[in-house]
Amino acid sequence: MRRTNTFDVRPLSRRGRLALTELLDSSAACFNEINYDRRQAYFSTRYDADDHHTVSELKTLVRDAAAQEQYRNKYIQQLSSSIPQQLERKNWQTWTGFFALLRKYRDPEDDEITDEPSPPGYWKEDDNRHLHTVIRNDTYSVELGDRSRLEIPLGKELKEKYGYGYHEKLRLEVRGRPHWDGPNGSLELVYDRTAETFTARQSVGRRHTDPVRRFTDTPTLATTSGEDSGVVAAVDIGANNLAAVVTSEGDHVVFHGRPCFDRFHTLTTRIADLQSRLPDDRYSTERIERLYRRRQEQRDHAQDALVGHLARWLVERGVAELYVGRLNDVREEHWSATVNEKTDLFWAHGRFRDRLEDVLEGECGITVHEESEAGTSSTCPSCGGENVHRSGDLLQCLSCGFEGHSDVVGAINFLVEQADVERGGPMARPAARGQNSPRDSIECLEWDDHRWRHRDHSTKEDSANRSTHGDVGNVASGGPGTA
Repeated sequence: MRRTNTFDVRPLSRRGRLALTELLDSSAACFNEINYDRRQAYFSTRYDADDHHTVSELKTLVRDAAAQEQYRNKYIQQLSSSIPQQLERKNWQTWTGFFALLRKYRDPEDDEITDEPSPPGYWKEDDNRHLHTVIRNDTYSVELGDRSRLEIPLGKELKEKYGYGYHEKLRLEVRGRPHWDGPNGSLELVYDRTAETFTARQSVGRRHTDPVRRFTDTPTLATTSGEDSGVVAAVDIGANNLAAVVTSEGDHVVFHGRPCFDRFHTLTTRIADLQSRLPDDRYSTERIERLYRRRQEQRDHAQDALVGHLARWLVERGVAELYVGRLNDVREEHWSATVNEKTDLFWAHGRFRDRLEDVLEGECGITVHEESEAGTSSTCPSCGGENVHRSGDLLQCLSCGFEGHSDVVGAINFLVEQADVERGGPMARPAARGQNSPRDSIECLEWDDHRWRHRDHSTKEDSANRSTHGDVGNVASGGPGTA
């Protein structure tokens, strides 16, 4: 199984930044030239009046339209000998995906693809090339520690232009800690013009060699839950509380989401205010794009940390199966602008579901089922009656007097509905926050911009400022690559 390390990099000097920018620009030019030749071969064959080529024949013609050696000879002075080869392979990967779609489109028995797919486009937008390159695994090196760094090759022409020695490589500072350790795959470097940052994406692992997590002080998530344990769990997805989880053994935890949503909504309001001041023919600016990116990164960080915390929590309790609520029915029944912002924009349920499947099934051996959770918060988990009253996080049964956390109640009813679990027993003890005895109280976690942790709401302290804005990160050491 392959994984991807994603981390920011930064040149150590102005000349390093210029050399890296020119390397990425030349790589984009090479990629676009390869793609142009293949597109021309495709169009000239595909739309020929006498065209009767099969998808396999078209695929062969397009592949043969670009030879690695041709681009290697043209760009070797800027890119070194290996990068044009990697760019040709990267381009062919996009064409392989295109031909897979084209085969489905042409298959009369397959109605999944109804519109003819378009061939791969260029690394270009608004007349500017996307600054992007791909580097072979044996030509770069990553060193991690107190002074983490990445070294990548330069072509002879760029070395001479920017004053690098014959055997010297371009050294970049690594900011952040890659999560995965294993056999190195290819490395992609991309420049984001809006955020003005360089990002590295490193492929890790082989087909028969699974990567492992780096820098963790908790047991590895690769521990497989026991399939014979009989423990199942359900998660109720929301926005006020992002997730409420309960197991068939009566364990439950709530991830409190209001602070996360408040930050998301604040940025959404700022974006809307800035957009309202724009001329009618404009929709966005670089400042607005930066706010969009900041909003997404904050949400994704909290969501990924939640999935990691939840995975450890489930593994510790021997959970073998997890039922996840599908929000479609909830949106249809309770649609409003606020609900839409919370479920679709803020919580990004589709991304959350995909992350759960990747981590729980791929790393923990926990099977994930997605089912409808509509109506699960309107039944008493103790007596099964529907004469209930809900106020915020508190659900009260007017028939038997039960009181409990409404989202945990929803998770319990969802689990009873989907799995072979009887109502009542240890599951039917979910107290609302601050209700009943400490033994039965809800384990409620809040996000402090760094991790999910317990908060004492009676003596709630301010979170430490964990922002890295303005920090220099893991500064790479001097030496080659410095001005």
